[in-house]
Amino acid sequence: MNTSLWIAVRALRARRGALLLTVLAVALATATALTVPLVSRQVERGAQDAAQVFDLLVAAPGSPTQALTSSLFYLDAPNGNLPASVYEDLRTSPGTRRAVPIGLGDNHLGFPIVGTSTAFFDQRIKPKDPPYFRVAQGRIFGTEHEVVAGARAAQEAGLRLGSTFKGSHGLEEAEHPEDEATHEGTYRVVGILQPTGGPVDRALLTPIETIWEAHGQVAPASRQVTAVLYTSEQLAGIYTTVQRINAGGKAMAVLPGQVFAQARDVLAQGQAAYAGLSLLVLGIAALTVWLGVHAATLERQRTVALLRALGAGRPTVFGLVLTETLLTVTVGVLLGLGLALLVSGTGGQILGSRLGFILPAPQLTWPLALRAMALIPLGLLAALPPAIGAARLSPLRYL
Repeated sequence: MNTSLWIAVRALRARRGALLLTVLAVALATATALTVPLVSRQVERGAQDAAQVFDLLVAAPGSPTQALTSSLFYLDAPNGNLPASVYEDLRTSPGTRRAVPIGLGDNHLGFPIVGTSTAFFDQRIKPKDPPYFRVAQGRIFGTEHEVVAGARAAQEAGLRLGSTFKGSHGLEEAEHPEDEATHEGTYRVVGILQPTGGPVDRALLTPIETIWEAHGQVAPASRQVTAVLYTSEQLAGIYTTVQRINAGGKAMAVLPGQVFAQARDVLAQGQAAYAGLSLLVLGIAALTVWLGVHAATLERQRTVALLRALGAGRPTVFGLVLTETLLTVTVGVLLGLGLALLVSGTGGQILGSRLGFILPAPQLTWPLALRAMALIPLGLLAALPPAIGAARLSPLRYL
């Protein structure tokens, strides 16, 4: 360890209180600049992972984002319903690999009861991959009112194989039990899915015929579905289906990738404003560094004068002040990086539990890291005036 670094470390140890405050200010500024972008990226990646098992969502005309959040994430009310004939046409169309009906409208203890078909359990990320949704206990439903419960729904609702319950009308649990409008039929759990980390972990899956019966849609002409998850044999077939569906006017074809891209653009605008705020916070942290260095310079004027008297040149004193600042800011930035990862990881878990799907661990990219590390040259820049003042200090003034 060279002399300047040794003296700088000893000087910082002598000013532990002021050092702690400066490091804390730098760490908080760094964490503030990084936390929101990290969490935003977690949400984006988690949502894309949850939508990767199908190519196209067909829903009632309206908001594409609402169609996706309702029929895929079970977080919103659907745009409306489609005639079941739309599902049948998609299922029997040439080039269709898989068409999966989705029927919503009921819940149990706040967990959505999702009407679908056995084709739901054959969804795969790639054609040769194993099924994405696999049964951990029991079996797939076979008849009406049988239920395959998602892992989280089974755990939190206390459902086991053979458990029975009644469905309640609506997408959310009523605030007061006396207001709950239940259906006549009784559901029985015959299977529990393996955890996937996606929204299906919260779902209670049952044959679509159960939903039709519960809502009095006995006649084929009266039957409706909320949406259809569609996968084509060929990539070109997806775009052909999009054009055909949207041209008909009865339904709306939604490409999840396009919805996520639009959401990313909106997030990018918000993050641009947040980046400006982050620069302001980093500037305030740099000002804090300047105040700390300036106060320390005033405190150690006698020490600096003694160093000058012992033969230390102005460059040595100048370098000493900058070295102290470099150590202080670097420790603060590293602590802030760790704090940002900790906060975004914890916040991601809390947010994921509310959204209904697991968010991946935060990833610190180089652009974000460089944004935080910009505080190091800012801190050194803020330390220049005190460093110059210390270097110009006459040793005769305090000796």
